[in-house]
Amino acid sequence: MWRKAVYVVAAFGSCLLPAACAGPVPDDGAYRHAALQTSMAMVSDLASGQLAAQLGLRGSSFPAFTDGNVTDAENDADSVNSTFSSRQPPDAGSGALRQKMLQALSDGTSALTDLRVAVRMQDRTQEQKALAEVGTSLQTFNDLQQELQ
Repeated sequence: MWRKAVYVVAAFGSCLLPAACAGPVPDDGAYRHAALQTSMAMVSDLASGQLAAQLGLRGSSFPAFTDGNVTDAENDADSVNSTFSSRQPPDAGSGALRQKMLQALSDGTSALTDLRVAVRMQDRTQEQKALAEVGTSLQTFNDLQQELQ
């Protein structure tokens, strides 16, 4: 009985795996739309991590709450980064946008990683530095959104 249950779960899980991957992008317009959606998701993740850390620095939240929220923001940003990175640009013209997005995604994810490390170490100076990195990444993604709209 258990053996059947394991096979069913394994079969169902393998069906979900392809759904986690990004699909093909047919043209430049669709690629730009995917980049816009990605930048919106990253703004959300960056802002969530930023807010949690700011509340922690002010003493308005418990350290575990701050850590959990910053870690969640980092994990979500990493997922957004991975999803966009798996998309192949449809033409050579989209290659420049891809490089710009990949750099911004890498910088944003790295900023959230630095923030998580600083929060866990309870190093206020490093938290402030990491918050500045997060702010820079937020500005980058806001600029990208303006270009893509």
